[in-house]
Amino acid sequence: MKAIIYTRFSPRRNADQCESCQTQFDYARKYCSLQTMDIIGEYKDEAMSGASAANRPGLQAALAHACNSKAVLVVYSLSRLARNTKEAIEISERLDKAGADLVSLHEKIDTTTAMGRFVFKLLAALAELEREQIAERTQEAMLRHQAAGKRMSDRTPYGWLRDPDNHTRLVADTAEQANIEYIISLRNKGYGLRQICRKLQTEQILCRNNKWHHGTIKRIIQRQK
Repeated sequence: MKAIIYTRFSPRRNADQCESCQTQFDYARKYCSLQTMDIIGEYKDEAMSGASAANRPGLQAALAHACNSKAVLVVYSLSRLARNTKEAIEISERLDKAGADLVSLHEKIDTTTAMGRFVFKLLAALAELEREQIAERTQEAMLRHQAAGKRMSDRTPYGWLRDPDNHTRLVADTAEQANIEYIISLRNKGYGLRQICRKLQTEQILCRNNKWHHGTIKRIIQRQK
């Protein structure tokens, strides 16, 4: 197998406690030698923090080389590769789509093996669960604020207007609230989102002087729930 080695070193207060790029290279080279891998490229980002992957030229070059050569990207640890699990998974997915693989020595992850792929899928599932939980908490908080009449952005949600006496609060728009009730009644009758859009357009009921979109209808229904 062909291998690409990537290392990163970000100086800290206790620099002697950090693995230098040279030390990371030594570990990676020994691994490649034991696995009879042919090292075809070595890249590094030295004296750089764990900034976004897009802002690390060494990493981008290593990824491009690995993907183009369908090689194994070898890193000392996931912390040297990515800022968080989500970014590490995105990098792994990019490699996988190109027919390349990832090895992280510290975590003993090797996507060239069935167990390595399983571990990464498990990490991906946990990351997805975390994102969904954050989204749920955010949505619940926004709905609580809206229910209390608090404005969440400069653009008011359909059915509401800014309170002329207090711009941090919202007041009901009578005409739009009537349209919302009509939308809910159509939904209760079994109309689909796009069917509701067409019904409103046919009856010349506009969405703030614009055509209706099924995504807007969906948000209105969810908000009412």
